[in-house]
Amino acid sequence: MGTMPLTPADIRNKKFHTVRLRPGYNEEDVDALLDRIEATLVALEGGPRKGPLLTADEIRNSRFRTTRMSPGYREDEVDDFLDLVVADLAGRGLGQPAPPPPLPPHPGRTGPPQAYPGQPGQGPAYQGQRRPDLPPNTPSAPMPSPGPRMAPKDIREKRFATTRLTTGYNEQEVDEFLDRAEYTLEVLLQGRPDRATLTSAEVERVQFATTRARPGYDPAQVDQFLDELAEEFRHHERR
Repeated sequence: MGTMPLTPADIRNKKFHTVRLRPGYNEEDVDALLDRIEATLVALEGGPRKGPLLTADEIRNSRFRTTRMSPGYREDEVDDFLDLVVADLAGRGLGQPAPPPPLPPHPGRTGPPQAYPGQPGQGPAYQGQRRPDLPPNTPSAPMPSPGPRMAPKDIREKRFATTRLTTGYNEQEVDEFLDRAEYTLEVLLQGRPDRATLTSAEVERVQFATTRARPGYDPAQVDQFLDELAEEFRHHERR
């Protein structure tokens, strides 16, 4: 299989196992990339060309949202298959990208950062939108904001972009830490700080193992969310 060139049918008929209780790749994101790969192979075989040809570098630099507690494709299977596609396209002379093509429904590519559909506050566009500091020229504003700014489900449903060939945070370590954070926020909201397993200081100091050449969470997105989490814990610790 390593020496045989890939065909559009190989891409169209490719199936991946689904995971539910551990991180996986967002199925819609992966399928969208496979559609573009199939269209590229169709054009290379003399069929109709729909947009610019996809290159090996574009696939190598692709990112997918990750799933947590919902179905997603097995990351290792997707990565192994994309390695084959990268080698195939590079062997056909498509190693370098063409002038920056638009890559719609796929996050994490060239072009201005944007939030992921259906997940406001996710992805690169999310940076800098939190931390509502005191507004200027607001004398004697009330100290605490009315009600909590974060709920346990916000932690449970948090998603991060996945890095493949750049340094990322170990997904299992981040997920386990977020499980502890979710529990801590839940008991804080119940007025039981004695049962909390984390403090704001511990959230600020936490460190994760890093990954390289295998999937990991985007460090910038994780760090930003941890800043918000630490601020939320401080909000409860001051009460």
